[in-house]
Amino acid sequence: MTEGNQGTGDERWDEFVREFEQSRGVHEPSATGHTERGAAAKRPRRRRLLAATAVAGAALAVAGAGFWLGAGHGTRHETADKAAGHAPAVPSGRPAATSAAPMPMVTADQAFPARVAGDTKVTQTGGPNCAGSVGPDLSALLGKSKGCRGVIGALYKDASGNQYTVVAFGMKDQLDVMRVMTALAPHPTDYEVPVLTPPAGSGLRALPADSGLVQSFAGRNKLLVIGLAQWSDGRSADYQALVHKLQPLLDKVTEAAGGHDGRG
Repeated sequence: MTEGNQGTGDERWDEFVREFEQSRGVHEPSATGHTERGAAAKRPRRRRLLAATAVAGAALAVAGAGFWLGAGHGTRHETADKAAGHAPAVPSGRPAATSAAPMPMVTADQAFPARVAGDTKVTQTGGPNCAGSVGPDLSALLGKSKGCRGVIGALYKDASGNQYTVVAFGMKDQLDVMRVMTALAPHPTDYEVPVLTPPAGSGLRALPADSGLVQSFAGRNKLLVIGLAQWSDGRSADYQALVHKLQPLLDKVTEAAGGHDGRG
């Protein structure tokens, strides 16, 4: 899909990666790297919905993409209590530094406003175990990173009962945010975080596993933010409209979370 003369989603993502790498003084990828990315881009995709944006003042620009995850990629539901209750710590591929104090992690209260335009927060969760309830690919990426300080998530609803899950991971290294986004974004029909289950009394119902779902990614400084959205009736249709509903919420949460992250 194209938007005006801005190019395809893959071209815009590649341009974002190149600009970020150049800003960090990283050399251009090898021809082999481009071939692997090209092969990934040619894999069959059910549907790709573009929703690229940028966060003003962010050290790491946001590059988001809204995706449909259809039947066969059953939605994993996670209650707020269960998501916060995982005990094991996230694995790390490198020894933790002992000389420097850990950077504080933004809290769920700081990251997730009670209301964002017409969206209302239903529940929230958080804890230190970044890999406790994520998919295997994201878990492996976190394990190879310099470390993850914690993960927080919230469930929002709009006036029509549509459901929005937003999850933020606090990485220890800004480059790891870029690496994770680069690895996950080319695979739009895979998801690595669960949607939060509506609590009793919220007026929302837990949607079936084959419900239509869109996904967006964002990054700001050392935060990786993933947004998921579903229609109130779980229908698998009107995906671009659902992306347009998710994006303002994702942008606002990313801005709020990024503004508080690391301040204690």
